[in-house]
Amino acid sequence: MKENLINRMRSSSFMKMAHMALYVFLILYASAGIYDICAGDRFYLIEFIKYIGVDVFCIVFIQMEMIFHKENLGEKTAYHLGCFYYGTRVVMAGVAYFIKPTQMDQLVFYLILIAFMAEFMMFFCFTSFDYLGRRGICYVIYALGFSLVSMVQYISRLYAREITGTNFLRGISISFGGLFVLIAMGEVLAYSWGYYEKRMFAQNRALDDLNEANEALQQQQEKIEKINEKLGNQKIKLQAANKRINRSHDEMSVQNEISSSIAASPKRDELLNKVANILHLRLDLDLVMIIMEEDNSLLVPGEEPKGRFVAVSTTMGDEYRQNLIRSVKEMDMQDVLSLSKTYMQNVETDTVKLFHDSRVEFDFPSVIILPVNQQEERLGTLIVAKNKENAFMDGRAFYESIASQLSIGISNAKLYEKMNDMAIRDGLTRIYNRRHLNECLNEYLSEAMVKKLPVTLALFDIDKFKMINDTYGHQCGDEVIRYVAALLNKGAISHGGIAGRYGGEEFVIAFLGKSLEEAYEIVQQVHQQIKSKPVIYGESRVDVRTSAGVACYPETCSNPSELLTRADWAMYHSKKNGRDQITIDSDQITDKM
Repeated sequence: MKENLINRMRSSSFMKMAHMALYVFLILYASAGIYDICAGDRFYLIEFIKYIGVDVFCIVFIQMEMIFHKENLGEKTAYHLGCFYYGTRVVMAGVAYFIKPTQMDQLVFYLILIAFMAEFMMFFCFTSFDYLGRRGICYVIYALGFSLVSMVQYISRLYAREITGTNFLRGISISFGGLFVLIAMGEVLAYSWGYYEKRMFAQNRALDDLNEANEALQQQQEKIEKINEKLGNQKIKLQAANKRINRSHDEMSVQNEISSSIAASPKRDELLNKVANILHLRLDLDLVMIIMEEDNSLLVPGEEPKGRFVAVSTTMGDEYRQNLIRSVKEMDMQDVLSLSKTYMQNVETDTVKLFHDSRVEFDFPSVIILPVNQQEERLGTLIVAKNKENAFMDGRAFYESIASQLSIGISNAKLYEKMNDMAIRDGLTRIYNRRHLNECLNEYLSEAMVKKLPVTLALFDIDKFKMINDTYGHQCGDEVIRYVAALLNKGAISHGGIAGRYGGEEFVIAFLGKSLEEAYEIVQQVHQQIKSKPVIYGESRVDVRTSAGVACYPETCSNPSELLTRADWAMYHSKKNGRDQITIDSDQITDKM
């Protein structure tokens, strides 16, 4: 810690400048004293020698100060030089104070003596003792200096005056006063010492924190360098793979275009048609076909399975394209779907015959069939063909990479479709939830006002649903809700409408472009289907009845924003008048509400 203190004192430009200013002041002060002696009536030799000595010592101190602050000075040499330097200053100040002092000399050199003694203590012994030891040193050093000065002053005054009782008491008072000053100055020095040590400790602590931060930063930089090294290795591997693939510029641009299509087309059917067109046009192929087995996991109650999806882009004409799509949808396709690896055909004489039961000719000499897989799941099949032999001799790797890209795009599209389905459909019934139902109704009404079309909707409510829950349990109640929702959704979809769950046991079906009479017939059919057979739950048979209200814009309701409210009032009228019936909105019902 002592070496650390010495280094701080050496590196402090403030201390250096303060010392230089003090020495310049002393030189000027001593020079003024020399001038006064030389210009006076009498020549005082001792005072002249004192001032000359002060000038000489200050010049020497300036030289020592410059040497002490040199950066190339060793720590041991700096310590010994500092001891001599700071000790000599105390001696010089003390001698100057005692040799023929004037009142001004006493004030100046007394203050300088205290300052030099404080710096000497700080440099030489402050860091070698504990708190009590440092306090003791402060008292002892200051007491010695103060006692020496007081003794000289007291002796000089004692010889100058007679010793009387009054003078003796005054001396005792001065002694007690000096003791008080001793204690006060000792405490001040001790406090100054402790404060300086705290500052030094705080600076050391800040330096340690800075070192820790630098070390943490260095570790972080090392981690970043390792990551960069790993990224660099991966980049090298990727570059090597690209060189081995030896793709042409067209193939690279096709991959980029497909990647852009994957990012821009979240819907699966749109994405597959885009990819088929890109491959067909950019690679000059005669046929590109992407076959997807339909995923019915998101099938809505009332909807029919859609079957296989086929995207085709070809140079053979639109009629050939339509016939091929129809044929592929009807075929068994086991000869293609059973292929677990890439199949390549480069000449017409190859023994494997594809689509042998197809109603359209498929006799391309060069064909590649690639399974599109996501891990272990078969998503679909990519087929490319060209009316030229040996067209794909070195194209396997490229088309396999296209299949990989396609699998990512299909997976993303399926995920998007699933998330969108969760956002718009009710979790229990799988029909539209209230939020999406309101959005669809707003679209219906906006289009109706622009195109002058009617919008008709019906609000259904399950009669005595609370009694069903209380009697058969909530699970049975859920089954009843699913049963009603499925029939409503099937009736709405089959007639070009929409169905949604409006509340707990309330449902809405809506039709755009159907008059009140047309929609009422559909509502009657669905209402009859709901009560045509009971819901079987375990050993229980639950008869389900519903009440409905029908409203039509603009036939029964001129304000489109009130259409749903008017249907609700009509349904309430059905409830109030015996349940299990359908009520058409009218002004008479509105007046009663």
